[in-house]
Parts: sequence; C-alpha cells; structure tokens
Amino acid sequence: MFVAATGTGGFMLIEHFSPLDSLYMTVITLSTVGYETVHPLNSGGKIFAMFLITVGIVIATWVLSTVVEVFVSEQAQRLRERRQMDKLIDSMKGHFLVCGYGRIGRQIATQYAQNRIPFVVIDMDPERIEQLRHDGVPFLEGDASEDETLIKAGIHRAAGLIAVTPTDAVNTFIVLTARGVRSDLFIVARADSSGNVEKLYRAGASKVIAHHVLGGRWIGITAVNPAVTDFITAMTDLDRTHTLLREIPVDPASGMPGSKFGAAGLRDRCGALVVAIRNENDADHFVVNPSDSYIFQPFDILVAIGSPKQLEELAKIVDPDNPLQPLSVGVIEA
Repeated sequence: MFVAATGTGGFMLIEHFSPLDSLYMTVITLSTVGYETVHPLNSGGKIFAMFLITVGIVIATWVLSTVVEVFVSEQAQRLRERRQMDKLIDSMKGHFLVCGYGRIGRQIATQYAQNRIPFVVIDMDPERIEQLRHDGVPFLEGDASEDETLIKAGIHRAAGLIAVTPTDAVNTFIVLTARGVRSDLFIVARADSSGNVEKLYRAGASKVIAHHVLGGRWIGITAVNPAVTDFITAMTDLDRTHTLLREIPVDPASGMPGSKFGAAGLRDRCGALVVAIRNENDADHFVVNPSDSYIFQPFDILVAIGSPKQLEELAKIVDPDNPLQPLSVGVIEA
C-alpha cells in the first residue's frame, strides 16, 4: 500500500497526471505487464518509473524469499524433529506403546513421563499430533493398526502396548495387529462399551478395561471403605519411593514350585510381605494371605508389599535370573 501510494503521488507530482491515471501507471509499472503509458513520460517521469520498477522487484523478491525461507525452515525443523524422535524411539527398550492421545492416553503419558517410564504415543490425528509436539511427548505419527507403524515404534522391544483410542472398533484392530506381530506381548485395551470387552479379549488383549465400569466400582468402594482405596492408591502410585505394592512372578526353574510357602521363609529372608498369590493360568483366583502349607505352583505370581530394596531381594529369591526392574526404568527426553 505504501509503494502504491508513493507511486501514485509521484506521477501526480512529476507528470501532473490525474489520480486515476497515476494509480493506473503505478499498477502497470509495479506489475511489469508492459501496457502503454496513458501519456508520454518526460525525463523525470521515466526516471521515477525506473525507480518504481526497481523498488517493486526488490520488494517482491524479498517477500518471495521470506515465504520460501519460512516454509523451508519449518519443513527443515519438522524433518530434524522427526529424525530426533526416530533416534529416541530406536534407543528405547522395555517401553510401552500408547495408541491414542485422547483424554485417557494423555493421562497415561503424563503419568509415565513424570515417573520416567519409557513410552511412545502413536496417533494420526493432526490436532493431536500438534498437541503431542506442544506437550513434548515422544510420538510416532501413523496408524497403530498397521504392522509397519508398530514395528517402527519398536514393538519387538516393547514391554507392552496400551490401546486407548476413543473407538472400540479401532482398539480391536490395533489389538489384532499387535497380537499378530508379537504373540507374547502384554496388551491392555480400553473398552467404551461393556459388550465389546469379550470381543477385545478374543482379538488378543491380555487385559481389557471398561473404564466406566472400573470407575463406577472404584467410586462405590471408596464411598464404603475410603481408607482401603486410599491405601491401594498409595501402594500402587508409580512415584512412590518407600513402600510399594508389586507383582513378582515365580520362575518355574527357580526351585520354588513344589515347596511350601512357610518353608521358603520369604518374610524373614527379604522383609517383604506376600499378601496374595495368583497363578498365571487362573487369573481370576487369588490365594489371599497364603498359609504356611500353601505349595508353590509353576507360574505363580506373588503380590507383595515392601520397600524397593525388599522387593528386589524377593525377586532374586523367586526369579533369580530376572531381577526386578524399578518403576523408573528410563529417561524421557523429547
């Protein structure tokens, strides 16, 4: 606008053209379309026209170069960001694949990041991708129901996969794909409808959480036994550094199966308290407060309370070849 006003005023002052003719001359000069002049130009008019053309070309070149620079710079930044993210994901081991960055996925990511548990979020929604960038969360843009995406996210090195997209159908496809890529992977899936829980199990999920059912049950228990829920929450809080409630599998080759619980003397040997035992082949049955006569079975899982050190010592006894990994097992740096 400033150049157009300057050109119009210049032609009016130097050539004494009318405002319309001066504006017309300014437009055809700046646009370099090559139309004839409305009136012959004197020497001063010609010099001014050359000046106006030069200014117009300089400004147009500057605008074009700025736009290109911004575009190229943004693209280069995104490419650099993607390379850094790929390098981070490639370095992860024992991490979790969080499929979906909605309300639940974001809460999981926040909790894992705070406790330095390695994870990568997979999503393909443009708005959520921008939110992931803003939050500084490790992410992979892609469809989590495709083999290639899960492999790129390191599914073969992962500790588990969590499918928490808002749609049960999408979660089912993710579970099917993940189970097909890796048969031994621990998979947790969200179910928005109670009727889809069994379908997700059939698709290959290890655990299915119907969040509205779980939330309602937890609220109901809290109303009756608030101290119980406070205790369980405190014991299972990931950022606890003193007393923890953890599950520890018994190695079938450890010599424990076939022996009696009392004879093992676990409390005296490590200080941790075993509050329940569940067998991997019977997930719905718990032996609460096991008696001394209880006989350990292959694939038993101990539910124990103790300090991190006590739980580590317990793991060395029942599964000596696989030391207990601390909850904070890695550093997340976006």
